[in-house]
Amino acid sequence: MKSIVCEKCGASNWDEQNGYRICKFCGTRYETAPDDAGKKDSVISVNSDIARLLEKCRQEPRRARKYANLILDIDPTNKEALKYL
Repeated sequence: MKSIVCEKCGASNWDEQNGYRICKFCGTRYETAPDDAGKKDSVISVNSDIARLLEKCRQEPRRARKYANLILDIDPTNKEALKYL
């Protein structure tokens, strides 16, 4: 069986809440939707991912650089994330 891995941090620990698969490590949220074969696909909610990571930058200053780099992987022009580098 193939393990599902977070595209942002590589973790494979998940919470399932209200139709979303949420990475327990970085908080990236994936919307689950059934595909044609009855399996589940993941769709990234980019804006909420960026907002969540910016909040983590504010709450955890020691790890802000790591979270800022994750944001810049998604949106290389994010000015708020650049402040944390």
